[in-house]
Amino acid sequence: MKKYLYIIVCATLILISTSVVNAANEVYYTNRRNIEMTEREYNNLLGLGFSETDIARMDQEEFNLNKDLEGELLGEATKYYRITTHVHNGIKETTKTEITKEEALYEKALQAQKPLVRGPVGSYYNDTYYDTVIEELTRIVGINNTYMRFHNKVTWYTMPDEQYYDIIGIGMESAKVKFGSGIVFRENWTDAFGTDGYTQVCRPVSTSTGGYVVFELPGLFITQLDAYMYFNVQKQNGVGTITSLYAGGDYAHGITSIDPDDLLDHLSVNYGSGIVIDSTYTNDFAQQTSTLASFIGTW
Repeated sequence: MKKYLYIIVCATLILISTSVVNAANEVYYTNRRNIEMTEREYNNLLGLGFSETDIARMDQEEFNLNKDLEGELLGEATKYYRITTHVHNGIKETTKTEITKEEALYEKALQAQKPLVRGPVGSYYNDTYYDTVIEELTRIVGINNTYMRFHNKVTWYTMPDEQYYDIIGIGMESAKVKFGSGIVFRENWTDAFGTDGYTQVCRPVSTSTGGYVVFELPGLFITQLDAYMYFNVQKQNGVGTITSLYAGGDYAHGITSIDPDDLLDHLSVNYGSGIVIDSTYTNDFAQQTSTLASFIGTW
């Protein structure tokens, strides 16, 4: 009798074990690129700082690189900005104002009711004012107690009138950390016909004080636009326990046509000042937005 009971118990355990394994491998979500994900993989991506929309648009390469990483959000900062451009005598002047999330959402709703018309960019629109509104989100994510991931994302709430070259970057504390990976970049948009598009084409630059990317906007009539970049950092040689860490996210929007290859010689980035553009190109960019994410703890 005991032998039969033993066999029944073993069979039951095998069935339970098999059910657990099958459940863990079940397809939980399939994104727009037909990539199938388990619930664990999907939650891993959320833990690394990807939004549900990011995951929906993710390609196979980025999925493969991140699906098995377990991340923990350690710090984040979100800000909303209105950038006002004034065209006077063919010269563009920009001012930046930090606004609330509610104000940003209100202006987003207003734009959705307007016809899609490319905004004033020429000198013939003299004494014209126009606004764009963006959200900037910077995050610090811990990965397996080995790396920190610095992630910066910009989302346009009202679409940009000019579509030239922009800059997105993250500054870091060079005395504490250094690059632990390359820079990953992605720009997403939806055009007026409801078609999604994206690009990873950019000019990435890594320095001891941070990294930045120069990239081109799609040049289309668009209804949705965002861009993000991220990279992993690790401790500098000889650095012991770290109790605080800062990631300075920054973004600069181009308002004139420039040569991006020449621009690279006139840029730098650090966590205190963000993206620094020297006087050669200062007037070619709208005033920058910035966020400072902080981690206070033990690493």
